[in-house]
Amino acid sequence: MDDNLKEINIALSVQTTGWIGFGISPYTGRMPGSDVIIAWVDQGKTYLQDRYATGYTVPTLDTQQDYTLISGEEVNGRTILKFKRKYNTTDSKDLPIEGGTTRLIWSYHSSDPSSPEAFTRHQYQGTRSLNLFNAMPEKDKPPLPDDTQTMDILAKNITIPSKATTYWCTAMRLPTINGTAHAIKISPVIQKGHEGLVHHIQLYDCLFDDSLHGTSEDCDSENMPYGLGDCRGAALFAAWAVGGEAMSLPAHVGIPMGGTDGTRYVLMETHYDNPNRQSGVIDQSGMRIHYTYQKRQYDAGILQTGRAVGPFQMIPEGLKLWQTIGYCPEDCTRRNLPASGVNVIGGMLHTHLAGRSLKVLHYRDGKELPNLASNPHYDFNYQDIMFYKDEIKIMPGDQLTTICGYETSNRKKITVGGISTENEMCLGFFLYYPKQELSVCLSYESYLEMLPFTNALRAAGQTPPYNDYPSKPPYLWDVLYGNITIGHSKHLQTFYELMKNIVPHQYCAARNHRLLQEKQNMPMKKFIRTIPAMEIANSAKNTIYSALLTFVALAFSSILI
Repeated sequence: MDDNLKEINIALSVQTTGWIGFGISPYTGRMPGSDVIIAWVDQGKTYLQDRYATGYTVPTLDTQQDYTLISGEEVNGRTILKFKRKYNTTDSKDLPIEGGTTRLIWSYHSSDPSSPEAFTRHQYQGTRSLNLFNAMPEKDKPPLPDDTQTMDILAKNITIPSKATTYWCTAMRLPTINGTAHAIKISPVIQKGHEGLVHHIQLYDCLFDDSLHGTSEDCDSENMPYGLGDCRGAALFAAWAVGGEAMSLPAHVGIPMGGTDGTRYVLMETHYDNPNRQSGVIDQSGMRIHYTYQKRQYDAGILQTGRAVGPFQMIPEGLKLWQTIGYCPEDCTRRNLPASGVNVIGGMLHTHLAGRSLKVLHYRDGKELPNLASNPHYDFNYQDIMFYKDEIKIMPGDQLTTICGYETSNRKKITVGGISTENEMCLGFFLYYPKQELSVCLSYESYLEMLPFTNALRAAGQTPPYNDYPSKPPYLWDVLYGNITIGHSKHLQTFYELMKNIVPHQYCAARNHRLLQEKQNMPMKKFIRTIPAMEIANSAKNTIYSALLTFVALAFSSILI
């Protein structure tokens, strides 16, 4: 990647002496709409063609050839190609190469084409998502010190439940650290053959009684000890998600372990995604921590931002686009960040299956700065940390706004926030230094403000029955996971207006969810509002009710919760 020339250099090496296809897919990993090249070497001459795919047929030759051949050769039955192109060619038939996830496609054949226009159907094909701009190059990963030790935090022969979604919790007291140490590399340890079942693993830094060491339970079962409940969703120590690789920290930071402020206890939360409901599968997956006593210059921490996970994150059915907005408000950063601010090294953005795009806006003194993070082509099956080439400063009083775009075109009922892959989330996780107490900076919509809308749906027969709270079951937050519809008429417009104008509540907390704000239920007093966008799928006019507009809103609320 050459950021000065805005140019990417690509090298391919394929075990074939036939033609090779390679390209960028528009968010899908499939051929239609892809920007591709087809290349081959024949009798010492290299051919490279810039093409574009309109369907599952031979891609069309582009009238504007924007890929430049550097070299090509065949060596011992292998074809080696080198070529380049601009990040943005301005050709309408090419796709721009952007930050975030890039979905690559490839194919090849054992024979060359009989002519430059006559191609035999590929024999091999595949797709792969990559982070082209923000992955840490291998050459930049610092070598492990001589005294590096490892500790494995693994599931204890868990029999994965035969249900679609399980979150399994394992509590561990870490081995004794003499003084303090730094974790400098985190590696996933996924049991062979279970790659399709282990979706993500999170290690939470928490405090609990020593008697809970070794606890291994379904996180959401009645057997889960009460004393571990405050660990989940609070201070993140490390994380891995499907598609990700081992994370090496830059040479100037480490995550503190031991001592009075470092991590001494962890709760490992493992998400098993088992849509086929396999039974009898025993798992020992987990994480490997590489640590050293040669402490680095700074202690690093992880800050979680976005929209708090819960069923009042409602996404209407049948939409090409719906945006959820989550805020980390200026009140939270002003109270909890040092005067000199903190430095963000990288981040990871997270939604579930309906997620298509995410970005985190950054405001200071009412002015918008460059995005803290952006992934316009999110891939649920490829979630890896994005390391920044230049660190980003967050100052006290800054606001972070997380915007998640979803598509529910093929869904017949609403999608709500929750832990299942069929539910949704809207979160960002940012690695920064120096570490502070602040671990969670989120927003949510209050129950009482959502209730009039859900009651209108209930009156229209568009929700299962529920009882008003406080009362007896069924409660509203339980039935939201059921068969609820909003439709595309007056209820949709009412809900959109509600989301445009509602005053979110803030949630700022430290390890074990210790509150770092004035009170528990706290409407945001001052924030820069982002208007969500909505687009109905298959609409004749393809109407967008609102573009992304922003304005400063001083919202002083006296809502009783």
